[in-house]
Amino acid sequence: MYLSVVFLSFFFTFLIFYKGLLKFGGHRCARASFMAASVVWGFLLIISTEVLSLLGALSFGPLITFWGIAAAGACLIYTSLHIFRSEPIAIKTAPKLSGFEVVLLSYIAFIFAATAVIALIGAPNNWDSMTYHLPRVTHWIANRGVSHYPTNITFQLYINPGAEFALAHFIILGGGDRAANFVQWLSMAGSVMGVSLIAGRLGADRRGQLIAAALAGSVPMGILQSTSTQNDYAAAFWLVSFVYYALLLMDTPKKATALAAGVSLGIAVLVKSTSYLYAFPVLLWCGYVLIKKSRAKAWLPVFIILSLALALNIGHYVRNLSLYNHPIAPEIYRDKTTIRGFVSLPLVISNTIKNAGLHMGTPSDGVNKAITGAIQRVHELMRVDIRDIHTTSHRLPFDIQFTFNEDSAGNFIHFWLIVICAAVFFIRRRYRDAPGMAIYATSLVAGFILMCLFIKWQPWNSRYHLPLFVLWTPFIATFLSSNINSKVIINAAIAVVLLSGLPWVFLNERRPLIGKDNIFSTDRASQYFISRPDIKASYTGAALIIQSKGCTNIGLSFPNDDTWEYPLWILLNRPTAKARIEHVNVRNASARYSTQYPFNNFVPCAVISLRPEEREGFILKNFKYVKEWESGPVIVLFKR
Repeated sequence: MYLSVVFLSFFFTFLIFYKGLLKFGGHRCARASFMAASVVWGFLLIISTEVLSLLGALSFGPLITFWGIAAAGACLIYTSLHIFRSEPIAIKTAPKLSGFEVVLLSYIAFIFAATAVIALIGAPNNWDSMTYHLPRVTHWIANRGVSHYPTNITFQLYINPGAEFALAHFIILGGGDRAANFVQWLSMAGSVMGVSLIAGRLGADRRGQLIAAALAGSVPMGILQSTSTQNDYAAAFWLVSFVYYALLLMDTPKKATALAAGVSLGIAVLVKSTSYLYAFPVLLWCGYVLIKKSRAKAWLPVFIILSLALALNIGHYVRNLSLYNHPIAPEIYRDKTTIRGFVSLPLVISNTIKNAGLHMGTPSDGVNKAITGAIQRVHELMRVDIRDIHTTSHRLPFDIQFTFNEDSAGNFIHFWLIVICAAVFFIRRRYRDAPGMAIYATSLVAGFILMCLFIKWQPWNSRYHLPLFVLWTPFIATFLSSNINSKVIINAAIAVVLLSGLPWVFLNERRPLIGKDNIFSTDRASQYFISRPDIKASYTGAALIIQSKGCTNIGLSFPNDDTWEYPLWILLNRPTAKARIEHVNVRNASARYSTQYPFNNFVPCAVISLRPEEREGFILKNFKYVKEWESGPVIVLFKR
């Protein structure tokens, strides 16, 4: 109920742009107005989070007040501008759609509806969400701000927090995590609209724009991500927004468009670090075109974009600099996940092939083994270790798989559609007739290569590729609708691609619509543990024994970053208890916060430990903690 005030502020902002009462670049239509309203909404979200956090006021009262004022202000602006508007607003008649266009719209509507049901009923249960996406939000809410705190799970601190800022607003105003999955769902809906606008900028007609939208909605990884509390689709949406406004800016340089591009870029990199790599080629392209068009005046829009992007990230940079002496990540994380130092050409080729291989999985184990073997033989010919430590995180084994898992699912048909369309486009020299499309495609290829140059290969890198797959759809749609005369062939090809995405709607590994453990037959408490049923009994038992003793100050002593924390917040705060939960026995850089207020006065009455060596007990702040209960990996110690 209270969350509706957030959507009211968005709705009235949307109306302001849709009625043409304010100009924000681009033509007036519902999709362009949605993008413009999203930029304003996103800016307000980030600024309000940072400011309220500095004031120690990131809580229900200040948030409902802020969004209430934003909604009332937007309504007042819309009303006043509408009343005093001198020119009449043209009433547009609904366009007549072809049968195929109706099919495309119906498909998009189905994807939206089905994933919305999953997002609403399915509980968050992805691994990263259980370890850091959602736990960091619960700590922020408890601390009334996003400042760093002592934690055994360092991912909760330095990983880009943009998507979690939105999660915090949704959870605080929604009174729980029921609406948490909708941050990604809304990002998917916005991306589908955004790519249709990009297709229009590339020259696609209405039919081509609908094809782009439908293709974006059918990406398997995107379908899975749209119902989770990950951040990959959030990053995709803000990159789509940045690319859209960059294209507008290159066409007609305006300050307002530069502002929108800057906000979009800033939020994209605040959501996910890979956005730096994907946005860089587009930023270079935009800068080149602006210099060519405006000469000396080109500095202003570029300055606006970069300044806004920096301003929106400065809070996160400062927090990380203070703790890790680096604005993005600590040294140990960069060693594990990023490629550093000189890397030979064969190693770059290796990383590129392996990243592409993540999208080659088929339902046939035999085919997958054959493709894996072929890629291994290519590495042998190059005399490169397929698990080389310089390009492979933790020397993880390379193995092509076919999954319905949101961490590692591939986009087989979409991958080959991209490869074929791009190859035909450049081989047949279509770029001579469409230089804008050529540079657009080159920018996406460059973004992928940069990713392979800087990010080590991991089995879950396929989700990092989601923004690229989404951004490729305008190119594919424009190419197909402009270069193939037979609509029958195009319709058949698109139908195959769209149908290929449906299994990921129904068979989501963690939130299935059908099957034995579907979201309708599985209670929400059990859904949290669907990826790790082995720890459900231990976590539930630990929460019950703590609650039976009336303990509300609970310490968490965890061994590493991969420990599941969020289910404990759910169990310990049910049904009405307000437990204070803090990490103790912290052994990383964030331990310094344990000596600062308010963490220095935290004395838990019980500690949940997953460190086997602590079952013999320990001393914490001059109090002795003794084991009273143990099940599986979980040890519960009480203060004596």
